[in-house]
Amino acid sequence: MIKRLFIALCATATILLSSAEAQTPEANKDKYEMFRTRLKYEMMYYSGDATVKGSHLPMERRYVSGGKLVGYWADATWWQGHYVAVLATEYYLKKLHGENTAATLDELRQALATYNRLDSEAEACWGCDTFKTLNGFYIRDDMDDSSLPFFPLVDHIHGDYRHCGDVQSTSNTPSQDQAWGTYLGLALTLKLVDDSAICNDARQIARRMVKSMQYTSPKGRTSWQVVNPVNGNVEQIEGDIKWLKYGHAKVGTLLSGEDMNFDRSGNAYWRSMWDVVQNNVFISKTGNFRWYGIMALTTVMNDEGRGSGQCYDWLVKKCYSLADKRPDLKQPILFPHLPLINVVLYGYNGKKADPADVYVQLLNTAPTRGAGTYTLNDSTVRTPAPWHTLSLFCPWHDKSTGDFNMIDYMLLYNLYCIVYQEHLPEYEAFWRVRS
Repeated sequence: MIKRLFIALCATATILLSSAEAQTPEANKDKYEMFRTRLKYEMMYYSGDATVKGSHLPMERRYVSGGKLVGYWADATWWQGHYVAVLATEYYLKKLHGENTAATLDELRQALATYNRLDSEAEACWGCDTFKTLNGFYIRDDMDDSSLPFFPLVDHIHGDYRHCGDVQSTSNTPSQDQAWGTYLGLALTLKLVDDSAICNDARQIARRMVKSMQYTSPKGRTSWQVVNPVNGNVEQIEGDIKWLKYGHAKVGTLLSGEDMNFDRSGNAYWRSMWDVVQNNVFISKTGNFRWYGIMALTTVMNDEGRGSGQCYDWLVKKCYSLADKRPDLKQPILFPHLPLINVVLYGYNGKKADPADVYVQLLNTAPTRGAGTYTLNDSTVRTPAPWHTLSLFCPWHDKSTGDFNMIDYMLLYNLYCIVYQEHLPEYEAFWRVRS
């Protein structure tokens, strides 16, 4: 244990004392490769078989607690969606360059199959061992100390799996925020990956995920809520989901290829309610993760907000306005990947493309050994802003400690390469932009 802790603290010192960050495309590519290797072999159990408990599910972070190095999984299916997005974009770039795509394709296949494992095992967590049908009711992770042999640097595993069977907790059950990140990954998979079996799996995951939020009571009442099929407990109430149900139904229809409207979600009233939520949530000066959900849904729907003729333009405007409302987060732009995902999915015919330097600066300033927050000698030390929080995707998590999975860097790097560097005709407006 002492050796492991020593290794962790040495890595911490290397990160914090490194002042010369990468300033070249080659150095940023090297960082990408290092983060990918670390994710695959240190922050995930890559078994090669996603039916194996605990495998192919990225760790959120590693941190020291009570003299032990802890591997932490939380909201794991949210992270899984962004991991899928990394793999889909990586596959596309390798294909563009004529590189061998087999390993990335298999990793993507396993990442999607992980959703199926978490779905098929969910009912067993609440005492129903015979139910294995994929129905969209899933657990967020299946991580506990039984997986420690696969993580030699980690002394303890902290996951939401410990809540299985706990009727007082909803920490390991489906919720709409878990779907937000997943939608992004599935959308990019369907757009960029040409493997029919993988795309079919992505469509089915999307269908089941949306269906898991659509409940019909024994008396026939329909509502958007998550209900545990084993014990009938309400895991997420109707009031949490219904204001975004138009977006969920629209995205579900786009991704699955099936009509996912439910409980009048597609009628004029709920379309107008979506318009109200989409365009007025930003009044709040503090804000929270719901900003991300609304903008992620908007990205995949390609639904331009009020006062904008193109979804990309609306997203960029909101990304900057949110950053202005939260100067305490020290982010030049919030959720910088979302406008680029929208462009990759739908192309661009807007009014003003953001210059490449916005993204180059983010990539250049990413710490060469990864972002992290540490307590050393009773003082909190962070890697420099904007890489001082858990992730660019959830920058309000600025109290989390340890070293982070860097999925945000990897996805942003791939999107930047596709849109700005590859000089593809459909993105000409971007690669011709000069700051």
